[in-house]
Amino acid sequence: MSQIRRNLMLGEWVIVTPKRASRPFQDREQQCPFCPGRPGTEGDWRVLTLENKYPALSPEAGFFPLNEAIVMEAPGYGYCRVIVLSRDHDRQMESMSEDEVACVLDEYLRVFRELDSREGVRYVLQFENRGRSIGVSIDHPHAQVYALPFVPPRIEREMSQSARLWREEEKCLVCELLANELKSRDRVIYENNHFVSLVPFGARLPYEVHIYPREHCSSLADMESTLGDLGMAIRDTVTRFSRVFDENAYTMVFHTRPSGEETPYWHFHVEFYPPWRDRTRLKYLAGVESGAWTYTNDSSPEDKARELREAT
Repeated sequence: MSQIRRNLMLGEWVIVTPKRASRPFQDREQQCPFCPGRPGTEGDWRVLTLENKYPALSPEAGFFPLNEAIVMEAPGYGYCRVIVLSRDHDRQMESMSEDEVACVLDEYLRVFRELDSREGVRYVLQFENRGRSIGVSIDHPHAQVYALPFVPPRIEREMSQSARLWREEEKCLVCELLANELKSRDRVIYENNHFVSLVPFGARLPYEVHIYPREHCSSLADMESTLGDLGMAIRDTVTRFSRVFDENAYTMVFHTRPSGEETPYWHFHVEFYPPWRDRTRLKYLAGVESGAWTYTNDSSPEDKARELREAT
């Protein structure tokens, strides 16, 4: 059974889950567990959500509040799901039709709504890991969802920054950042009626890309009418990556608002973290990044944005 343990030095929670070390890494000779006809993938479907067979968290652990006393460890309560993005083993986002992409985003929204209301869930983290260079164990296009009993520290940091500007000036931090980016346009990559993709001014990684909604909204649940445009912005980003990198590898994360909290300052966005410093060389996180949490970006965000803009 997984545990959640408190790291007192950093004031954050760590999920301790030895069982996940035994999860299989798919060899090309093995059958893919996500292809149609395998156990759990029978029937007619386009996008399919499954229980994670190797979950880091489980509702069977039983909900244990983490913020009502001094807690050092607790059962690994939560939910872990896998969203299979296509029936086709090789049909990644950049090769999907607009309708197929819309089906994927609709499923992201459905799963978010389902888990956002569960007892004890404080944050629904939706993400996609892609590529062997990221450490993906199964090649079939899929995303994951972790419904966590705590707010992740990265989100807490963003909340603190956003809340401060909202409190002092009643302004949204992302709205202000986006307005400035659209004035300069030096780092903008793509835009449609409702979303803008760009390399952020203070990018920590060479090819880090963010997708921002033009309108202030806090979660997928606020964007039901514009999900199609979000899907097109995501597809555009991964298509550009496929033209710039020899291996299309990245992590994509939806930064949504916490569950069950009033956060009027929060602005939903999507972040991409490719592991590359150029077409073939990986960007490793070494001493200053891992030991000090200070990133050194040995490239210019403006140059990388230009490279991605021209990757058409």
